Amino acid sequence: MSHLTWCTIILIISENIAKQNIILILADDLGINDVLWNNPSAPTPHIHSLAASPSGIILDNAYTLPVCTPSRAALMSGTYPFKLGLQRGFGKHSPEGLPLNTTLLPEHLRQEGYSTHGFGKWHLGFCSESYTPLRRGFDTYFGLFVGDDDEHTQITQESKRRARAEKKENMRSRKGREIRNYKKKKNMKKGIKGKNKYWNKNKKQYHQEKEPSKKITKNKKFHSKKKKPNNNKGKQPNDKKKKTSNQGKKPNQITKVKKNNQITKPQKPSKEEKIRQQLLRKPTKFGSNIYGSKAIDVIKSAKKEKPFFIYLALFTKSYPREVSKRRGNINMDEAVAENRRKKLSEMDESVKQIVKALKTSGHYSNTVIFFISDNGARAMLDTENTNNPNYPLRGSKGTVYEGGTKVPAFIHSPGLKTGSNRYAGIFHMVDILPTLLHLAGGHPVSGIDGVNQWEAMSTNVKSPRTTMIYNIDDNFVPAVLDGPGVQPKFQIAIREDNFKLVWGQPKMLHRSYRDAKGRGGLVVDQQVLELYNLEKDPREIHNIANIRMDIVLRLKTLALNYYRDLIPPRFMGLQTTNQVLDANSDFGGLSGWCRAVVSTSCGPLDKNSFYRGRGVSDMSELFYGTVPDMLDKRTFCVSKLE
Repeated sequence: MSHLTWCTIILIISENIAKQNIILILADDLGINDVLWNNPSAPTPHIHSLAASPSGIILDNAYTLPVCTPSRAALMSGTYPFKLGLQRGFGKHSPEGLPLNTTLLPEHLRQEGYSTHGFGKWHLGFCSESYTPLRRGFDTYFGLFVGDDDEHTQITQESKRRARAEKKENMRSRKGREIRNYKKKKNMKKGIKGKNKYWNKNKKQYHQEKEPSKKITKNKKFHSKKKKPNNNKGKQPNDKKKKTSNQGKKPNQITKVKKNNQITKPQKPSKEEKIRQQLLRKPTKFGSNIYGSKAIDVIKSAKKEKPFFIYLALFTKSYPREVSKRRGNINMDEAVAENRRKKLSEMDESVKQIVKALKTSGHYSNTVIFFISDNGARAMLDTENTNNPNYPLRGSKGTVYEGGTKVPAFIHSPGLKTGSNRYAGIFHMVDILPTLLHLAGGHPVSGIDGVNQWEAMSTNVKSPRTTMIYNIDDNFVPAVLDGPGVQPKFQIAIREDNFKLVWGQPKMLHRSYRDAKGRGGLVVDQQVLELYNLEKDPREIHNIANIRMDIVLRLKTLALNYYRDLIPPRFMGLQTTNQVLDANSDFGGLSGWCRAVVSTSCGPLDKNSFYRGRGVSDMSELFYGTVPDMLDKRTFCVSKLE
């Protein structure tokens, strides 16, 4: 048989093999201590049953970015966010989003014949309709454009308060009008000066009226209550329906109980217990159960002939402001921890129901479930406390330390049999796109930073990734601020094999700005030079930069090569004054108040720079960096707008 014939047979067989359905679950602010395989007291038994099963692989070295938007940009694009200008993230009033020339994961999968569905948190731009999920590859989407469910809740509550105030004011004015109208009618019936006359304007004469009866029928609004007729005439008192002891009482009314011929009251729950029960209430709009139910609807209606991709981005984080009004006398850390456990339990239950739906619909055997968190958890308690979600790692969300970037992750597939369910290789968020695209039968994507890790994970061999970027950023300033007193403020964190270099600012730059508000300016004494051997020192306690300067110099050189691809955050300091949140929208935000960025290119300032930004839809910006080892700190950028 000829070689061409064999190729044809293989092609026909591969086309007839059903493609794997893909469910990608992205948790919000989940630390490595929030899962059962790292913490026996974690409220995630159903997630653990998937991860620790023979069909599951736990990724022990899964990494992402320190905050929400950069990590989601890396997931969707397979590219380090510093190359997209999204290394810091952005707020809801910023005219930002993923550049339109970037092909996202759902767009790739749709090209491979998948139906694509997104539920939950987007946080990748909504100021332009072109940034929103339905324009970026999703067939259906239900969720919030904004970064916090609390943001939408706040604007909804504010709208409700405003509506209640307006209703109250309207009631007052309406009641006042009714009283005035009643008095006016009453005076008219009495006549002018006690006489029974009124003025007819049309005939210009007085008319005499009959004397009104002394019994004046009152306005219905102010009519006194009449006695209800007695319908029990002829009936004995015992014929009436007897009430039970609790009937007609309020739910919280205490009922006296007779015990040993003594009347006692049941023990009243403490105020702290009432607050705790309030914190454990199920959410009504943004909980995992809501978005999970949407995913279940897709699973039940999906046909086996067409594979589906579900992106389930859940709201599992808990902020102090979220529980501050409900916590009572409970300690704030305890209240936040209790709220987090509630949300983790809801997420775990939603995953259980999704797996149940997969099995009952017959899709389970042909579905891959990938689970990961967008970044580490917020710092709440002492790092030595095992209740800390990032324990035992150093740092938290917003830092490039392990606690902010190392996250729980696993992959589960009934067809996956590795013999070992722990994968020790380095896995980065940018690797999700090429790995899942490989499962979908797609071709490798060029020009991205992610690598396909399916073969390494499924056969438990060494990871193809040896180098990884935690983040790269610089405090780019315009020419007017590039004075002689400008001080370096940048962030470079990189890993090669087991060695990790932290150079510059450990915290995200925009977050350090917030900390500097009360200190009279930017905090520059936090610039560090730290080197850690993560194999021997995973908690980043022993800085060995002074004794291994050879490794420091090598990693610095490697990082500066990446720095040349850095795109400064666009539109720094620009914010709209429009109302961008909408309480009546399921998406939480309003679009149409900015022009989307198609692409941004940056390079050294030279004689041709001016001509690169002369298009009608171009926006040109000149930035000055602060990294001390760069010879030319000037960067000229041109953003093409839609």
